[in-house]
Amino acid sequence: MGVRIGIAGISHETHTFLPDKTGLEDFDRTAKHGKDILETYRPTNSSIGGFIQVCEPAGVELVPIVYSSGGVAGTVKDEVYDKYIGEMCEGLGNEADTLDGILLSLHGAMVTESRQDTETHILKDVRKAVGYDIPIFVALDLHGNIDPAILTKATAIFGYHSSPHVDEDETGRRAARALLDMLAGKTRPVTAMAKPGMVVPSIFSATTVSPARDIIARVMDWQQKPRVIDVSFFFGFAWSDVHQLGASAVAVTDNAPELARVIVDDLSSAAWARREEFAGKHGVYGLHDGVALAIEKARTASKPIVILDHADRLSDTTFVLHELIRQDARGVAFPLLCDPEAARACLEAGQGKVVELAVGSKSSPQAGGPVRLTGRVEWVGEKSYIGTGLMTHGERQDLGLTAILQAGGIWVQITSHRHSLIDEDPITQFGRKTGDFRIIVSKSKTHFRAVYEKVAQEIIIVDAPAYSPVDLSVFQYKNVPRGLYPITRI
Repeated sequence: MGVRIGIAGISHETHTFLPDKTGLEDFDRTAKHGKDILETYRPTNSSIGGFIQVCEPAGVELVPIVYSSGGVAGTVKDEVYDKYIGEMCEGLGNEADTLDGILLSLHGAMVTESRQDTETHILKDVRKAVGYDIPIFVALDLHGNIDPAILTKATAIFGYHSSPHVDEDETGRRAARALLDMLAGKTRPVTAMAKPGMVVPSIFSATTVSPARDIIARVMDWQQKPRVIDVSFFFGFAWSDVHQLGASAVAVTDNAPELARVIVDDLSSAAWARREEFAGKHGVYGLHDGVALAIEKARTASKPIVILDHADRLSDTTFVLHELIRQDARGVAFPLLCDPEAARACLEAGQGKVVELAVGSKSSPQAGGPVRLTGRVEWVGEKSYIGTGLMTHGERQDLGLTAILQAGGIWVQITSHRHSLIDEDPITQFGRKTGDFRIIVSKSKTHFRAVYEKVAQEIIIVDAPAYSPVDLSVFQYKNVPRGLYPITRI
């Protein structure tokens, strides 16, 4: 019998300060089971895709169990863990006697109602199902909050090197190649981790600009050294009140534990030395000033000005939209504003009709309050498509019931499912071009940079008073380690 490898996973980036919890419906909508996982993810930029892309050409028999993603939202209900980890463990456990290894695609910042360090709990439960003789290699998001305890359950862990996450599939390939090398007797992986005692707001984890770019350059330098299998740096996910919050350096070496320790200590020290840059507000504007600057620059720019409304985690805050209207902005694209009620109202009115709607801010009073818009419904209907962007290529993007409203000088796209603008698809799939607009608003954090650093004349970061501002002092952290920079724990 040839090599048999089980693959499975679950992903969620949990913002524990958000008002609503994430339930089964969010995971059920994206869940794939058994062989459907292979057909769905083989051509995609995903860790699962990377596993498949390495293993199938090598003649490995893949045993896919389950994979689901709940996106970025509030604390995950325990029912999600019970259902999906239960399915994962049952499936892997039933195959354990014939499996040579396991590849898991997880996130690293998933939090459930009763589990702060969910990924370690997942590994513990998988180990109960399959035992400790089977190697388990895990691909994780660069924004994971990683606890050293995970290394007692996982054989090795691998993180994205890029934010924007254009290398999700390559991370899966790295993990799969390393597992096959181990199974072939070529390597004996050992792993070390160091935590520098800091956490990074997401916009400062963009690896296309300093200081994050410099840390990843150091990661890549170490990765080329002899006896080094893999190196990762996890910047952490700042809006999560958990005991393992914070950045982590991880190194996997070929039976060289001292070298692994040298690498992680070096990366940890390098990150700590740049901690003020990672936590600062350099290049960030307040709401009024940022919008005014964008309008001023758009008057003479040859390409669109991008306003980055980075603090919105639920794709429905309205602070920037309110301000654009107050300042009479023109030629604006405001894509992917999530409001199923407003989308239904547009459907009921019909394409071509003029409607008056209160849009946005349905998630909570923290979201800025609804915006009264009067405009013509340019398009309305169910919308999904296969992504063409650097991060989304090959993956189906489901916006749900969607409406395009032209309200004065603002083109507003109202969706029923949460997404953020990370490529041109949400505009081009509706017959428009990014160059049609003077100003484009994105609610991404770093992922938009893979495309919009080229599309935009300039990117203006606006720190609106929404769910995830740069200033972490507005949150009451109770569980994080004392002294974690730049957080003050109550």
